[in-house]
Amino acid sequence: SLPKPRPSPTAPGGGLFLFFLLVSFYGDSYVELNIAESSTRTSLQLRFRTSKPHGLLFLAAGNEDYCSVELHSGYLQLRMNFGAGERVLHSQQSSRLNDLAWHLAELYHENDNVTLVLDKHYRTSTKMPGILYQLNIERGLYVGGSGTLDVPYLDRALTNFRGCIDDVLFNQHEILTSLRPYPGFRNVHEVSLGCSDEFFASEDEPISFFSSKSYVSFQLWNVQGEGCLECAIQTSAQRGLLLYHSGRAGDFIAMEIESGLIKAHIGKSKSRMQLSSLKSVSDNKWHSIELKFTAQYLQLMLDGETVKTSLPSHSKIPLLKGPLFVGGVDDSTRVEVIKLELTSVSGKYARGGSFKGCIRDLKANSEKRSLKNVLVTKDISAGCKTENSFKTNSFVMTTEKTPLVTAASTSVNFPEISKPQGKEDSGHFLVLNNLIVPEGGQAPLESKHIKINLEFKKLGVRQSQIFFKIKEQPSHGYLRLGVEPEQEKGTFTMLDLWQGRVLYVHDGSEDTYDNFTFSISASSKKDISPYLQGHEQYVFRITITPTNDVPELMLPEGNLFLLFENSKKRLTADVIKVSDQDTDSANLSLSVLGNVNTDAGFLENSKNPGRAIITFSNEDLKEGNIFFVHTGVKNSRIVLRASDGEKMSNTVVLRVMAVPLDYKVVNNTGIKVLQGNAALITLSHLAVETNAIQQEMEIRYEITESPQFGEIQRQHSSREWKQVNIFSQRSIERSRVRYCSIFKALQLENVTDHFKFKVHIGNTISDELMFPITVKWLRYNLLKHVPLEIEKTKKKCLNSDNLFAVMMDIEIPESELNYKLLSLPKKGQMLLKNQALKKNSTFSQKSIIDHEVEYELINRPHENTQDSFRFLVFTKYLESNVYDFKINIKAELTSIILTNNGLTITEGEGALITKSRLFAQTMDNKAFQYKVTKSPQHGKLKLINFSDSPESNDNLTTFSNQDIMGERVMYVHDDTETMYDEFLVIASTRESGEWVSSAAGTEPLSAEIRFNISVELKNDEKPVRVVDKVFHVVKNGQRLLTLADLCYHDPDSDFDDGQLLYTRRGIPNGDLTLVNDNTHRLYQFKQEDLEQKRVLFTHSGADYGRFVLFVTDGKHYTSSLLEVSASDPYVRLANNTGLLVQKGKERTITTTNLSAITNQDIRRDHEITYELFLSPKHGRIFVNNLATDSFTQLDLKRGHVIYRHDDSNNLVDTFNFTVYAKDIHQDAGMHVRMYLESHQRPPKIVHNNNLLVEEGKPVKISKGKLQVVHENSSPSEIVFTLRALPVHGYIRKFASEEGYLGAEQKPVLTFTQQDIDDGNIQYVQTVSDQLQDHFSLDVTNGIRVVSGIEISVDIIPKLIPLEVQNFTVIEGGSKALVEDYLKISNQHFTGLSCEFILVEPPKNGHVGNSPPLVLLVHMCILFLNCCNDQVIVFKWLFFFLQGAIVQEGGKALINKTNLDASNLLVKLPKVQRSIYEVWYQVISLPQHGIIVVGERNITEEKPNFSQYILNKFGIIYMHDNSESLADYFTFAVWLNLKSKSAKKPDTDVLEEMFNITIVPVNDQVPELKTKGLRLKVLQGDTSVLGPENLKVEDLDNSPGEIKYTVISNPTNGHLAMMNNLSTSIQDFTQVDVDSGRVWFVQDGSSSSGIFYFSVTDGKHRPLYKLFNLEVTPVSLTLVNLTDVVLPQGQTSVTITNVQLSATTNGKSTDISYEITVPFKCGHLLIGNEQVTKFEQADLHSGRLSYLMTNLSASRDILQFMLFTSESNLTGQVLNIIAGPLVKAASDLKIPNQMVYKLRIKDLDATELANLTNSNPKFEVIVPPAHGRIVRRRSINDATFVGINLFTQNDIDRGFVLVDVHANLTGIDMLNDSFTFILMADDVQPAVGYFQYVIMPYDPLLTVQSSPSVKPRESSNPLSIIIPLASVALLLIVAVISVCFFLMCHKTEKAKSLSKNQTQTIPSTPGLSPEQSLTVPMVTVTPLPKGAENSTATPFVAVRCKQLLPTPVASAEKNSIQNNWLNLDPEMLQHCRKTNPTLKRNQYWV
Repeated sequence: SLPKPRPSPTAPGGGLFLFFLLVSFYGDSYVELNIAESSTRTSLQLRFRTSKPHGLLFLAAGNEDYCSVELHSGYLQLRMNFGAGERVLHSQQSSRLNDLAWHLAELYHENDNVTLVLDKHYRTSTKMPGILYQLNIERGLYVGGSGTLDVPYLDRALTNFRGCIDDVLFNQHEILTSLRPYPGFRNVHEVSLGCSDEFFASEDEPISFFSSKSYVSFQLWNVQGEGCLECAIQTSAQRGLLLYHSGRAGDFIAMEIESGLIKAHIGKSKSRMQLSSLKSVSDNKWHSIELKFTAQYLQLMLDGETVKTSLPSHSKIPLLKGPLFVGGVDDSTRVEVIKLELTSVSGKYARGGSFKGCIRDLKANSEKRSLKNVLVTKDISAGCKTENSFKTNSFVMTTEKTPLVTAASTSVNFPEISKPQGKEDSGHFLVLNNLIVPEGGQAPLESKHIKINLEFKKLGVRQSQIFFKIKEQPSHGYLRLGVEPEQEKGTFTMLDLWQGRVLYVHDGSEDTYDNFTFSISASSKKDISPYLQGHEQYVFRITITPTNDVPELMLPEGNLFLLFENSKKRLTADVIKVSDQDTDSANLSLSVLGNVNTDAGFLENSKNPGRAIITFSNEDLKEGNIFFVHTGVKNSRIVLRASDGEKMSNTVVLRVMAVPLDYKVVNNTGIKVLQGNAALITLSHLAVETNAIQQEMEIRYEITESPQFGEIQRQHSSREWKQVNIFSQRSIERSRVRYCSIFKALQLENVTDHFKFKVHIGNTISDELMFPITVKWLRYNLLKHVPLEIEKTKKKCLNSDNLFAVMMDIEIPESELNYKLLSLPKKGQMLLKNQALKKNSTFSQKSIIDHEVEYELINRPHENTQDSFRFLVFTKYLESNVYDFKINIKAELTSIILTNNGLTITEGEGALITKSRLFAQTMDNKAFQYKVTKSPQHGKLKLINFSDSPESNDNLTTFSNQDIMGERVMYVHDDTETMYDEFLVIASTRESGEWVSSAAGTEPLSAEIRFNISVELKNDEKPVRVVDKVFHVVKNGQRLLTLADLCYHDPDSDFDDGQLLYTRRGIPNGDLTLVNDNTHRLYQFKQEDLEQKRVLFTHSGADYGRFVLFVTDGKHYTSSLLEVSASDPYVRLANNTGLLVQKGKERTITTTNLSAITNQDIRRDHEITYELFLSPKHGRIFVNNLATDSFTQLDLKRGHVIYRHDDSNNLVDTFNFTVYAKDIHQDAGMHVRMYLESHQRPPKIVHNNNLLVEEGKPVKISKGKLQVVHENSSPSEIVFTLRALPVHGYIRKFASEEGYLGAEQKPVLTFTQQDIDDGNIQYVQTVSDQLQDHFSLDVTNGIRVVSGIEISVDIIPKLIPLEVQNFTVIEGGSKALVEDYLKISNQHFTGLSCEFILVEPPKNGHVGNSPPLVLLVHMCILFLNCCNDQVIVFKWLFFFLQGAIVQEGGKALINKTNLDASNLLVKLPKVQRSIYEVWYQVISLPQHGIIVVGERNITEEKPNFSQYILNKFGIIYMHDNSESLADYFTFAVWLNLKSKSAKKPDTDVLEEMFNITIVPVNDQVPELKTKGLRLKVLQGDTSVLGPENLKVEDLDNSPGEIKYTVISNPTNGHLAMMNNLSTSIQDFTQVDVDSGRVWFVQDGSSSSGIFYFSVTDGKHRPLYKLFNLEVTPVSLTLVNLTDVVLPQGQTSVTITNVQLSATTNGKSTDISYEITVPFKCGHLLIGNEQVTKFEQADLHSGRLSYLMTNLSASRDILQFMLFTSESNLTGQVLNIIAGPLVKAASDLKIPNQMVYKLRIKDLDATELANLTNSNPKFEVIVPPAHGRIVRRRSINDATFVGINLFTQNDIDRGFVLVDVHANLTGIDMLNDSFTFILMADDVQPAVGYFQYVIMPYDPLLTVQSSPSVKPRESSNPLSIIIPLASVALLLIVAVISVCFFLMCHKTEKAKSLSKNQTQTIPSTPGLSPEQSLTVPMVTVTPLPKGAENSTATPFVAVRCKQLLPTPVASAEKNSIQNNWLNLDPEMLQHCRKTNPTLKRNQYWV
């Protein structure tokens, strides 16, 4: 029985109550709830009963976390994991739980404590590991099974639960509240209500199968050698699956009923056998079945009758697997059963096919199978309904059986049959023919249906004596017998058949067959045949022909349909049900009769919402697409009728009643959450109930105020949480709403959070509610924060003694507590697992504990120092404050301090290796030497020598610290495309001579250094064209332009060729477009577009043309021509090289061997095909290993085409083919040559000798010079190819007919060994004055190649190679001409006798023979005649001064050839010349450079150098790279004694100027000076483009040489010259810009634009830029729009430009205004004329006014638009408001906690009263925020009542008061106000505001403002006496004043109101005496007599507690003389009248 229902907070859709259910689970059942939840507290309660020892009861599934309650071996087991490890709990009871008794399981989890309680008695607990104790549920909740859940922690061996489960309560939520599936939320699979009886069935209980999908499954049928299955069945079904068991590799066993017969099937692999019983079992009687099978046979025995068949001899017994299915199969197994094509599960029965009937006594291999040991059941019940009719003993049925015989009119061939003994063949005795009856109809049973083959006369039997006795009536109808009354009941005769007295009547059911069982007997006195003795039973079949029934329409839930007013509700199949047994429900439709009351609502289909419908399908009804939408009347009705397309159903009326919505918030408890965590908001936290009854009302929560420290998030279908402002109750039910704490900072106070929301239900919106959130704030504690000590090592780990933090409130793993680096250490770096950490990098506490965090020192310091870094601690919860971590670094004196920072260099450049890059040192400054052990691979180390010699040491192997500090060590990159280089050095304190062996003593310090060099590649290479050919296309056709037609390569290694940008110019005979859009013309495209085949060329025009293409890599530009040739379509062979194949082998034919090209538009290679018309004779062509006669170009590219030789001795083959490209083709052939295996060995070089040739002549290359041989190759097969051509000559080849082949411009590149052997190859020398040449060759035999054969050529010159050296002769002296001056070094002239002939004697000397010397004086020219004529010139240097020429930024050597003053020595005697030398002094330094002598610069302090320096080394002038064209320096020269230091004398000094010519270099790239390239222009206007917009400067060029070119014109106008603005320009110069001649003409469009331009100086690469043209739209702007105030009592007011004014940036300045909405209360006037339009001038002149005509309104609105001829502005509003005619105090101050009386000077409308002759009224529409407006209840009553309306008379009489009560804690004043409407007769009302300031209450303050006197501190003794005297005086004055005032007031009481209004109360300010800080001041409160009767005095009512004496501090107060005048006497009577008791040391004053 079901347990009592228990209410639940809400239901899906907003229902009121839900109930938990008692549910049955059948072994394959489960309930899944798709919810997500996270909590540190979990509770679970469930009751269960079962007989199974195993099964999953409950699972809360997360991604990693889980909570699983299971049955294991009859005991309860709990598995739980929070992500840190699993814990398992077992129940502790002694007995097993699978005892079919109810058991209660309870689970409680709080933080790390988990407790399992069983039956309220057995308790066990455990502690969970880790520090996070939240159970995170992301995958949902499961009851009874896990469904399709796939998670690693799920035990797949665990079965689903089978039994009953009740009362599942998880976290106080009922789980089993409903069994109705809810898409996306609840999935219910194969469960039912209640606790099924089948769980309690006995072992002998039959099993009843009652649906087409019924089945039971058992454990694996373990067959060992023989399988035997026994059972008894009872059924009337003609078909159904009885048994199925699958096996491995296609094995199976099956048994089914087909046409009433039992059929057995056995399958083994791909073969199968079947066997059929002989008689039917569909007679609703019990039949025993035994199925046996072995490897040899299959046997079926039915009721003792055996059918057997043999299996193939090689068969084996099936290998079974999985469960044994009886009565049917489950849906997963049905798929494989359908493939077996069993009759019972095929066709229309494929979805079902189960056996219908009863099964009992089921055994498998003698093992009993029953409901006790079943695994899974579906649609079955225990017991059999018709079992009592068949109480026969099963043993009797087998031995004394009554066989059931089916007679038919057709014969059947049976297998081997074993029949019971004594039975005769009765096969021809009876013939039965089926009776055909229409569904629901009747038909007579006639003699043609039942025929008996007997000769009645011979037997002596009449037809009336043959009796048919009905043994079993039909199932779906009955037999009506019109027989004689005396006949036995249920009996008819043969005569009755003949006379038509037997009638079958069908009951109208949908079954297509029926039958009845009968026996035959005869009544005769004679002996009759056994057939007629009534022992046999026969089955008569009846076929039912179906008919179309009328659909039936029902209202299962009644005819009342309730829904909420103005809502819509779904019509379901539970409300309206259509049944039609013979029509598919999808073919049924429903219609509305008449018209639905449109005032009440309409029907709609959710597929088309909002549209009324009157017909809909039953399918839409079932799918929930039909809604009734209520719109008005509460009660209505809908008349419905259904149709199946032919027949109509009955009519039903559905009454519709709309009820009002009612709801209440039942839960708003708030939640608690841990900082940084998230908490689900569930129904226990927030829930709303409605009065919905089976109507889904969406309850939405709209957040009106978001939480401060977190977010409200909803989980979407992607399982991602996102912030929302609206969520639904359905999302809360599905656990998809949570609060996520996102505040990560430390919170020092216990601050709470909340959010405010409103509830939306339909059109109903609630008031604003607040949802509280309690956040548990967390904090960190840094337990360890100790500096790290670095001593001897450079690297040290941080450990937990240095840094250790914990979280105070919760425990988290060390791996989740992280540190974030906010700054990095400066002297070292932080490492994590040897990887450098960057700023904002993180590491965990666990990394510190595991010693993975290290500090590494970069450079060892010279002294003790400190380093630090800043960090913070963070987790997923919060972040800490910022901390500093210190590292103490101690210096080590003896260690090497290495600096190794590597070098970054630009490709191809050099850089100095300085001390900051590489240096080794110690604290004691030892000198280090560096030895290079591994040189750089892609560059050189150089040691720069800064002496006069420019040479440097390129092969640097050693250097020192001095070289590094002197910046003499340089690395120079070799300009290769490499990004990295390195070299290794050993730095040592050894001296240079100690590298081999160190001296005795201490071991020198050394360290190996790997110096890394990073090379920054630069874009220094231009793109190079690698594919350069004519592009062919069909005339007037198109073709893709690809990389095969056009391709460039950029040699820069880091550049992607696909990014090369092509820009094309005009194409004369076609166009380039996008391949998929012919209208998109391409002017620019990338090379990747060619690669991706996106560029299409379309031909038009001439057959030949070419166009320019510019190609750039972004920096370098190049251009080329693309030639286009159009012709008729063709296909040609591009390659046909033939094929070389090893004998008997195969070789792939690729496109390098064979390929075709075409000018047609073929985009895929498979469109070019090759078809063989003559196959090879000695081989075959294969494609993909299949012999074929055709292949495609794609096959060739992919290498799929193979030629395979047949291994015959024929070494030459050929095949012919036709290549097709669309409709064009060409025939061709391919030659194939085979080679032997020996050809694989390389050729052998026999001779390779140098050549000797005379200059300018040829020489033959003979076999003796060059010979290569191969054992199986002839000389003609050995081919030479020039690999490197000769430099000073070429190779030619002799041909008898053509002469020599090859010339210098076109040399021979290939030749054979046969050509060499025949003497036909020559080397021809061409370049003169050369002594050597060389070339290299590759040689091949056609198979193998030998590369790099070098041939050297010695050249004999025509002229003698004479080496001449200049020499110097002393003036007047002589010198011998030795061999060093005239040297012939060539080896070919060695030993030759040469003669020197003097052809031109010297001018200043002579050559003579002075044996053995030849003398030369000054200059001579020799003619040397040996082999040829040759002239040699000798020069002798004479003194001269010649200026230097230097390139800009370069340097020039100045030596004695430029500057020589040696002739000054001529003045001296010869004997003195040797003791003098020439010295120079630079008097004025060069302006644009420096002079360098050796390694020093010439300066004013050191200006000297000598002629000796000039002669030996020279001096260097270095230009400063400025843009100067000339320079000079002035020097003085003199003779100086060598023995004296050089000093310029005063006399005998010559001064000269040395001029230097600077050759300018255009090295300055034009520089863009303008930062923002933009021009602002008004829409439709013109604007000058000046230098402030565009400025480029070039120091090398004038502005006129800087040229601009517009590449793409502006998109919103054009550029023009000032003198011709209508003509667009493309080119201009900087001069044009600077002079203001370039203008931009805007085309009037509103969009901004750009133009693309380039600028260049004519040399450097152009600079490309975009120039922005910003268009300022013409606009109107309101500059004044202020309210127009109409004074109250007036009807018109002037509107001027002060209230309304506009301006425009357009050309047209005439601004017009137009009223768009008429006034409600008046109109505009200009003069006396009413207007709706006016101008800006009207506002400026004050001609415009407003006239109010409706005086009942306080305001009016002017709605208008304004416009010019160029622009407009719409939707503008000007407010016209009435200003109240009232005077209000501006600086009113009211003490707090007082009742202040409003006086006439505070609020005065007297002027309005006089104007209107009425009493103005004040209506308060906005009361004060900190008080209220009050008046006395009566004149003598001290009680005040709040008012909203008062008059001016009330103010005058003092009836109106302001009751002030404000919270002034912590503030000095507070502004407050109230808003009122001032009304009077015959004038418009006006809104006014009364403002005042609330001050803290002080008894010394008066109502009137008195001047304040600041207190002064004084130590004068009078400071005590004077205050006391002042107090006494003030008291006397106060008493007198009060009395005087009361007397005056009484005399004036009778005066009129007007006089009262002018009456004022004198306020005499008084001075307050100074008060000492040491003497207390006492305020005395007087109680005047008769104060109770005074009612007219203005006053301030003070609360009683404020009237007590108040001590005053040191501040001086205002005058107190009028303090009592404003006290309400009626208030005083409530105050204390007696003196309070004095405490010690107190006294009265």
